[in-house]
Amino acid sequence: MHTKFRKYLSNTKRLLAMILLTPTFTSYTQAKTVDLSNATIDDINAAFDAGTLTSEELVTRYLARIEAYDQKGPSLKAIIAIADNAIERARALDKERVEKGPRSPLHGIPFVAKDTVDTIDAPTAGGCIGLANTYPLDDSTVVRKLKNAGAILLAKGNLDEFNRGSEGLSSLGGQVLNPYDLTRNPGGSSAGPGVAVNCGFATLGIATETGASIRSPASNNSLVGFAPTQGLISRAGLIAISYTQDRAGSHAKTVKDAAIMANYMRGFDAEDLFTHSQLGRVSDSPYSDYLDLDGLKGARIGVFRDLFRKGEEFQEINNMIDLEIEKIYEQGALVIDGLSIGMDIVKFFPLARASNFEFYEAYRAYIASRGDTVPYKSLEALQESGEILERMGPRYLDSIELGNTEFNDEYIARLKNRKTLRSMIVELMDEHQVDALVHPFKSLTAPPLGTGDRGPRDNPVSSVTGLPALVIPAGFNSEGLPISIEFLGRPFSEPTLFKLAYAYEQSTQHRIAPDSTPPLPGEEISY
Repeated sequence: MHTKFRKYLSNTKRLLAMILLTPTFTSYTQAKTVDLSNATIDDINAAFDAGTLTSEELVTRYLARIEAYDQKGPSLKAIIAIADNAIERARALDKERVEKGPRSPLHGIPFVAKDTVDTIDAPTAGGCIGLANTYPLDDSTVVRKLKNAGAILLAKGNLDEFNRGSEGLSSLGGQVLNPYDLTRNPGGSSAGPGVAVNCGFATLGIATETGASIRSPASNNSLVGFAPTQGLISRAGLIAISYTQDRAGSHAKTVKDAAIMANYMRGFDAEDLFTHSQLGRVSDSPYSDYLDLDGLKGARIGVFRDLFRKGEEFQEINNMIDLEIEKIYEQGALVIDGLSIGMDIVKFFPLARASNFEFYEAYRAYIASRGDTVPYKSLEALQESGEILERMGPRYLDSIELGNTEFNDEYIARLKNRKTLRSMIVELMDEHQVDALVHPFKSLTAPPLGTGDRGPRDNPVSSVTGLPALVIPAGFNSEGLPISIEFLGRPFSEPTLFKLAYAYEQSTQHRIAPDSTPPLPGEEISY
C-alpha cells in the first residue's frame, strides 16, 4: 500500500474515532423509571416536576392497584373505605401546583389513614360494624396537618377492631393478609396501613399504637415504622385505648419518606395536652435536614442485650441482627455491646402497661366527641348490640369492669412502673453516652393466621416507655419473611434517630416489595 494512502487511512480512522467519542452539543439523559409500588416522595415529585405525572393520575393508579390486589386477586383486605373526594382533591391540587407551586414535598401525595383516625371525607368506625358508615364532625389534628401540607387522604386502612389485637381482624373489614405469605399474620393493629404502603396502594400511611401497632405491621411488611416520642404528635381525633400509651406515627418505604411525613405531623395541639411536653425541646428544622449518608460515622450505638431473647427459637433472628450490628460498626459507629438495665425487662413489660384500665374512659370520651354521628353512646351499649367482633366481647367486658381507675392500686402501680422503666433506659443511655440503642424489634417472625399468637414476638419497650423508635428493614429470614432492627432514642431525639437510621438503611438496602402484588401494565413512573 502506498505510504501516503496508508497515512491518510490512519488519519481518517483517528478522526472518525474522535468524532464518535466526542460528545455533541445535544445531550440525551436517559429517563429514570420506577414501579409505582416502590415510588418514594422524591420519585413522585421528580415526575411531577418533569410533567410526566399528575396527582390525579397518581390517585387513579393507586385506586387501580387497590381494585386489582385488595378487592380482587389475593384480596388483601387492607382497605376498609375509599375517601369520597380523592380524585377531585388531586385535580384541585394539580391546578394549584401550576398556578402557585407546591405547598410542601407532600403536595399531591396520597396517604392511607388507619380507621381509628378521624376523617371527614371517609367514615371512621374503628373497624366495628356498629359504627359503620358514620362520619366524625371534623378531621383529626394529624390528618388536618397533612391536608394543609397538600397531602391527599386516599383511603382508610383496616385494623384490629378498635386497635384491640395483633393480627389485623375486624368485624367491618375482615382479615388483612400478609402479602409475603398469605397464611401469615400481617402485624397489628395497624395492619391495613402497613399492607397498603407495602403493596403500593398509597405512598404513606398514618398508623397508631398502644403496644407495638405501628412497628409490628411495619416489620412484617418490610417498611420503616416511626413511633415518635409521646407528645410529639397530637392524638386529638383518634379512637383511643390508652391516654398514657397511645401514639400516632407512620408507615413509609424509606427513612426519608418517614422523616418528611413526620415534619408535617408534629407540633403542639391544645386538644392534646401531652403535646405540651415538646415545647422548647423540638427544633423547627425539618427532620430531612438531618439525613446523612455518613450519619453513623463517629456515632455511639448501644446494643440493648436485654431484648435479645434467650432460647433456640430466637437464635436465627438474634444472629441476623448481630450481623446488622457489624454493618453499623463498618459504617464507622462505635458499638458498645452488652448493655443491660440489670433486670428481666421482658417480664416487666406487662407490669408497666395501663391500657386495659384506660380503654373504657378513653372510648367514652371519644364517643362524646362524635355527638349524634354514632348510634351507640357507651361501650356497654355497643357490647349489648352484638355489632362487634365476637371474640372481642370478653375484652370489652373486662374494660367495663376495670373502667374506674381513680382508686385502683394496680393501675397506679403500673403508671409508676412505666415511669421507672423509662428512667432506667434513659439513665442507661446516659451512663454509656450512646446516641441510640439497637435491638431486634421482633424476636420471632409472623405466626400463622388464626392462632392469635403474638407471644414473645414484639419488643414493646418504646410504647411502654413513650420513647421514640424507628423500625428499619433488616433482611429476610430462612422462610422469606421480613425482620427488622429497632433504633431506640431519648425523649425528642428524633433528629438523631432519623440520621442514624438513614445511614443504616442506605448502606444496607434490605427492603424488597412482595411478589404477590406486581406492577400493573403502564403504571411505571418516569422522570
